[in-house]
Amino acid sequence: MDLVSYLTDEISFLTEQMDRAENEKDNAMHFLCDARITEAKRVLEQVNAGEITSLKA
Repeated sequence: MDLVSYLTDEISFLTEQMDRAENEKDNAMHFLCDARITEAKRVLEQVNAGEITSLKA
């Protein structure tokens, strides 16, 4: 799986989890999902702009 697909899937999954947390009034989970979504979107923007071309462990 390439990085763009991974990030897109992660954003989708986390959005579902954030919606669930909102429905269940779980503020901590909502906050965590929101932070991870923001982080993934920023990385995806940098990948799309060509600023990130590879990741190393």
